[in-house]
Amino acid sequence: MDSTIFNRRTLLGSGALLGLGTLLAGCGQQANNEAAATASAAPSETASTSAAVSESPSASATPSTIRGYSGQSKAPDGEYRKADGYGPAQNVPKPPSRKQYPETQEGALNMINDWTIAHNYAVQTGDCEYAKAYVKPETDEEKFYGYVERLYKRGGWIINGLDKYQLDGQFIYDEKTKEYTLMLKHIWEFVMYVEPDGSYTEDTNTAEGDDSGAYILKYSDGFWTVVGSLSQEQLKEKGLLK
Repeated sequence: MDSTIFNRRTLLGSGALLGLGTLLAGCGQQANNEAAATASAAPSETASTSAAVSESPSASATPSTIRGYSGQSKAPDGEYRKADGYGPAQNVPKPPSRKQYPETQEGALNMINDWTIAHNYAVQTGDCEYAKAYVKPETDEEKFYGYVERLYKRGGWIINGLDKYQLDGQFIYDEKTKEYTLMLKHIWEFVMYVEPDGSYTEDTNTAEGDDSGAYILKYSDGFWTVVGSLSQEQLKEKGLLK
């Protein structure tokens, strides 16, 4: 996993957010009741789900043991509910498809905004296809989405983990590499990665002055692509940040 300041999505620490332990414990009974109801209504579907989860060696319990519905009930169609200790977010609006933008700072920022929407959708749903369209394969950003997909597939989910960015410096073009450096400030609160057995890892934004960094971008045929990132320390080494 990437450890740069832009990927606060990494597993940097563990702890208890106020009330989460109680929520995770309480949702076990809720989910067990839901699992029993599902089994009587559609036994073949329940069996296939359990079999798929058992293929993951890291999962010590099936999703039905822990994961239920955020807010303790299934949300009506169209009603958004954020993730909590009971389960993942519900009815998250789908992001727009990737768009073409001009080769300007404004165009790059518009792409970052679209990607952020797609990223926030990915961490709330486990559907990372929209977000992956903006990043180069085999980058730390793309590898993170692989982790998210695996977490949701084995029955886990993510609480919060939502990002936004604001311009925080220069927009630089490197004639040699044909790449742009876009300096941004990463704004976030906290993220919790919940495993299907109820264990979790937390990272909270408490540090001061360490949220500046940059994305490395390439432009081709009307589309911007994220090809890498630079931490605050790396920007200082390059003389781009004091």
